[in-house]
Amino acid sequence: MKIESFDKLPQTIYDYLAFLISAFFSPYVTALVFIIIISYKYAENISQFLPWMITFLLFAVIVPGFYVLWLLEARQIRDVHISDRNDRKIPFLLAGMSAIFGAILLFILDAARPVTVVGVVYAVNVIAVALITQFWKVSIHTALFSAVATISVILFGVHFWWLYLIIIPLAWARIHRQRHTIWQAVAGSLIAFVLTAATFWIFGYL
Repeated sequence: MKIESFDKLPQTIYDYLAFLISAFFSPYVTALVFIIIISYKYAENISQFLPWMITFLLFAVIVPGFYVLWLLEARQIRDVHISDRNDRKIPFLLAGMSAIFGAILLFILDAARPVTVVGVVYAVNVIAVALITQFWKVSIHTALFSAVATISVILFGVHFWWLYLIIIPLAWARIHRQRHTIWQAVAGSLIAFVLTAATFWIFGYL
């Protein structure tokens, strides 16, 4: 297998802009930051915050992330975002199982209800994308940020609607870098929106 660099090197100002947007809103970065925010928001003290945050980060980001790094080191994939759909199948299924285990542990730890629900939302979305990936490639960047925007609106208020606007340049960046088509970017955001809203509805938030 021919191994490429982390990403195609940018050549123009648009390439640089698309590269920066993709990197800044990388699923790894977005998930890490949002997990810390959610855990801190609902924890009453450090003894709650640390176990919730560590559990969530471990099974949502660290375990899948280290597996991807191992695949990269073993030259089984071309880049950390796993651009090739065929390479995504097993890593995404593992990420889904890891997310499910993390959500169960949040229940066991008696984490605050919003934190636990967000853990379930994350698991539901990862499993859905993992299953879809067996047949079609959708954008993880737009899917994750759509979920983050929807969670923010539900938990923190409708005045966070503007977060949805960030999906537009994010989708453009992924399309410009030829990582996704417009339909793959749109599908990712819509699927995550529907699944996130539906999960919160099931838990009585809507």
